Amino acid sequence: MSEPLANAVCERLASETEIVRSAREFLEAPRDEHTVSFLDDSAIAELDTVTPPGPVIAICEKPLQGAVGLLPSHPWLSHVVSAALLAYPIAKTHLSNVASTLVGERKQRLLDWLGSDVEGRRVRLTHANKRVARLERMSEFFESKGVGSRTLELLRDVAEELLTNAFYDAPVAAGAVRHPISRTHDVELPEEAACDLVYGCHEDLALIRLRDPFGALTRPRLLQVLGRCARTDMQVEVDESMGGAGLGLWRVFSVATFVAISVLENRHTEILVGIRKRAASGPRPFAFHLFFKDSGRPQRQWRLDTEASEPSLTVDIELEAD
Repeated sequence: MSEPLANAVCERLASETEIVRSAREFLEAPRDEHTVSFLDDSAIAELDTVTPPGPVIAICEKPLQGAVGLLPSHPWLSHVVSAALLAYPIAKTHLSNVASTLVGERKQRLLDWLGSDVEGRRVRLTHANKRVARLERMSEFFESKGVGSRTLELLRDVAEELLTNAFYDAPVAAGAVRHPISRTHDVELPEEAACDLVYGCHEDLALIRLRDPFGALTRPRLLQVLGRCARTDMQVEVDESMGGAGLGLWRVFSVATFVAISVLENRHTEILVGIRKRAASGPRPFAFHLFFKDSGRPQRQWRLDTEASEPSLTVDIELEAD
């Protein structure tokens, strides 16, 4: 990558680094299982027809639309950090979390990214209609921690989108129901398969993390939604299969300082979103990280309980611990 970017990255990494000046040097450089590579926009373009060895984090000077546009043509690329993020104090911790997860130094749990000193709340939600009350309590918590009013609104929108996806879209994608579920219905999950919501503050970030029990989100589906919504002409096509255009998920990406998504197929989808407590002038920093893994286990057999007064989801097999 360019020398200024290379220096900025090196200053924020605690581990030993080696800077290479060409694509050939990059491909021939010695590596082991603990090596993570960093590439900028020009290097990605130069390696357009080559799959780099080992995990890669892209340092991108493009806007979010351009960064998302890199993913379909580069299936090996799952981690993008904007160059603007390197100017913020969170960059060092953020890059450390991503790199440690990529090289397997820790189990792939996004909850660990919050650190041990985060102040927050953790709740399990089994009823979709309880989410409004929980969002109110979440807003009160963030307000008490000095989060700005504009950021409060964004955090509430993000949490509502994640919870709506978990209760209404994920069951459809998992095959629990054949048709989209009306948002007027209360979806009930079994206690052992509740949505796990965490929210809190760490330094200058407000954080929301949600984990659902379905593991139904796929990389192709995510890229389809992001690609459709990232269009600059605003001609977004409605996706009838999920009852919407996917604009909610795009909005999460477009307002977040970082988004990390971890999916263990048929087991869980975990999404962590960080937003700066107060907006600052200058280019908006962003980062996104995608972890998709095949569980290697049979798909859970969900079914709809049609005898309930309102639709509720039950599971007819014993849930295994992840």
